[in-house]
Amino acid sequence: MNINHVSHVLRHLWKHKYILYTYPLLRLAMISPFVGTNAFLHKLRGVTVGKEVKIAHDVIIGPVEPTSIALEDYVTISPRAVIFGHHTSPDIQEKTESINPTRIREGSWICIGATLMPGVTVGKFCVIGAGAVVMKDVPDFTLALGNPAQPVRVLKKIYKIPEDATVDRVLVLEDSK
Repeated sequence: MNINHVSHVLRHLWKHKYILYTYPLLRLAMISPFVGTNAFLHKLRGVTVGKEVKIAHDVIIGPVEPTSIALEDYVTISPRAVIFGHHTSPDIQEKTESINPTRIREGSWICIGATLMPGVTVGKFCVIGAGAVVMKDVPDFTLALGNPAQPVRVLKKIYKIPEDATVDRVLVLEDSK
């Protein structure tokens, strides 16, 4: 390592000095088996978290810029999902950084192993399939799959859960045929 590289790394760390307390919170949320506790820990880190958000273990949300991530009400995030809101150029000489807010709108479900790149918005009541890589916005009521994620189905009905039901939430997918 040369001195210029070390100097660049130290300047970058100082610019993001809040990482000193947000990173341990991120690690705690990654190992915690309690979805409500994980949402609370991410909220402490600066992620905008709505009501009844469920975040599983092993989820990475905004490791560098947690304040650039917004999760609206009733969002569910499955294990091993990764959500970014910050990009640093891989070219050390270029030294460019950009913060592109990432937003997951109400009632959406991010399945196991999905990755959301900086600057995307996942619409209301969407399902992002397992292992999908979302690189552009996903419209409301859409099932998106693949790498890069592509809309494959429109989800056309949302069913309300009766107040006396024992299940917290139900998402019903219905073919648009």
